Amino acid sequence: MKSEYNIIGSPPSFDAARKRLLNFIDIVLLDFKVLSVDKEGNLKTSEDAITEDLADFLDNKSELLSQDLGTSFRFTNQSQRKSDIGVKFGRGYTAINREPICWIEAKRLPTPKRNDRDEREYVFVDKKKFKGNGGMQRFKEGKHAPELSYSIMIGYIQENDSNYWLLKINTWITELANMDSEHWSKDECLQKYSYNKCNRFLSTHKRNSKTDITLYHFWISLKYNPHK
Repeated sequence: MKSEYNIIGSPPSFDAARKRLLNFIDIVLLDFKVLSVDKEGNLKTSEDAITEDLADFLDNKSELLSQDLGTSFRFTNQSQRKSDIGVKFGRGYTAINREPICWIEAKRLPTPKRNDRDEREYVFVDKKKFKGNGGMQRFKEGKHAPELSYSIMIGYIQENDSNYWLLKINTWITELANMDSEHWSKDECLQKYSYNKCNRFLSTHKRNSKTDITLYHFWISLKYNPHK
């Protein structure tokens, strides 16, 4: 496929870059496999370890497929910034690709069963009872992608299936809306996306700044030792 523009020159419009990024993830994500192993030689199952592998996987695929897709992205693990993966346009060192065009937040489904973890962590964490932050909650509070109109969430399904988690997550959102209508709405429930290749869903949220952010959800099955 011939490139539609110079991948180290001017980027496409923001909307075009978004469509190409979502298409890229839709194409490659099902091929993702965890490669990192622990001291015993078992595949690592922690969220941070999986996400580090995912960032490397996406970055490698982007480099390999850039000519075929007519664009290129750079994926950087952001663990030191309390977020997961930052996405920048292009692979060269130029002024146009210094700021992320998208953030990716990844969560295990289910959340590890520990007394200090809220099972609703994909959506929300009650900070009065548990540590950490919810995935969707981070975007709503402007802790991730405060200036962007969209971002991505990836769910690592380690128990049950996508239908189970769609019902579970939407139930949590509905319960939050019933308890705290000032900050949550039933309209924020996940909707199935029309071109669903990879358990793909869509949700729109009102941020504390009163601006909207759209989240594209991609879920993949990683069913092994989910609570290790």
